[in-house]
Amino acid sequence: MLHSLSIVDGGAVNVDAYGRHVRPDPRLWGEPPMRDALGRRDIGAVFLLLHRRHGITQRRIGELAGFAASEVYEVMRGRKIMAYDVLARIAEGLGIPRGLMGLAHAEAAAEQPGPVPLPLDDSHQRQPFIAALAGVAVGGAPALDAWLPHMTSSAGPVPETVTPATIASVREITNRHRQLDAAYGGGSCRDSALGYLLWARGLLHTPCPDQSLAADLHRKLADLHNLVGWMSHDLGQHNSARRYLAQGLVLAQQAGDDSLMADAYYRLGRVSIHQNDPREALHLFQLGLMVATNSTCPSSAAILHANIGWAHAKMGNAAAVRDSLSRAGEELNRADGHDAPQWTRFFSVADLAGMSGVVHAALARHDEHRKTHAPLAIEHASRALDSRTDASRSGAFDHVTAATGHALLGEGPQVLPHASAVLTATGTVRSRRLLDRLDGLADVVAPHTDQDSALRDLVTEIRILTAA
Repeated sequence: MLHSLSIVDGGAVNVDAYGRHVRPDPRLWGEPPMRDALGRRDIGAVFLLLHRRHGITQRRIGELAGFAASEVYEVMRGRKIMAYDVLARIAEGLGIPRGLMGLAHAEAAAEQPGPVPLPLDDSHQRQPFIAALAGVAVGGAPALDAWLPHMTSSAGPVPETVTPATIASVREITNRHRQLDAAYGGGSCRDSALGYLLWARGLLHTPCPDQSLAADLHRKLADLHNLVGWMSHDLGQHNSARRYLAQGLVLAQQAGDDSLMADAYYRLGRVSIHQNDPREALHLFQLGLMVATNSTCPSSAAILHANIGWAHAKMGNAAAVRDSLSRAGEELNRADGHDAPQWTRFFSVADLAGMSGVVHAALARHDEHRKTHAPLAIEHASRALDSRTDASRSGAFDHVTAATGHALLGEGPQVLPHASAVLTATGTVRSRRLLDRLDGLADVVAPHTDQDSALRDLVTEIRILTAA
């Protein structure tokens, strides 16, 4: 089929030999404002540029991208598009190069058939896995191959030589996905990050000019594996999370980066604590703290101390909780935000307050600590909410904490506005962790529903949502 360029309403689009409009001129995607909007996945800005700068009608944009014209208008007015499958559909329909949006380089599954990794479903099966993780923490050669994800690196051609620009690209894409995950949950971008990881792993087999560059490549790939593991955890794929985090740990050790090793241990511990195994979580957090101490990174140590407090709270150890939170605050005060590793920069004063609220709420679940620590959970969660510039997933978690504290004190009316804020957040935040914490809130609220129809309706709404 012959194609030519035509100017329609002032905009360049491709047309076929019969004059039918096909796709926008591919040259449009290279314009700086458009590249920037695509890099941020700001689909509203993309549509606005197509419409206002290039004269392509909302109806035509919708026909190509799979939307009604009214939906295109809503997106241009601020409606967010975060779902990976919808982003992929937009890229395909409009002819946008997928790489400009950080989408997967190929649609093939990243995890390939091969020897079945050893199971990690229960604590007994995880014992040798945890032992192998401990060996890495004390400098031993990693013996984790039996649990690592089986992946291929055939998603597309990689550069013939690794350069600083190549590594900078991996860092940029990782950070972009980190921001999306923090704002909208792992469900917004995990498939995209995994697709990019599938391609980026091919760089491990690409020549590096020197050892320093090779170490930096391993460091950036470790960070990306840790992020994919964290997103998997956020979606409730806990065993996959453990496998990607273990792979990130191995790469971080090969890079000689203790801080990134601490990151892997921290996130591995979070998987365990989410699955209500605080003793296993405590062991992993302590391994991470040992490595973080070796790295002389105060921000890493602060994160590990706070999470150690959570594990102790789950077990009802009030004295250990106080000590851990105090140490977390001391380390955070020592940290330099500008020099801190990228993965630790999320942990601000607001995040310590939010984490402290979670810890006190967990301790308040024990009857003997309820009257003292439920008010502290509310106080810290409120402080965190006051400090945040946007709600996002972290803000939703803070609302869960505050609602839990009020419920534990039998303060039903105060539960409702916080719970309502979380339910609203689930419309944009795709996080199984958030739903699971909502389910935990419903468990606390349920005993107080006999005389309160609003609380009864709340529990019903949560159960329906979390069961979906």
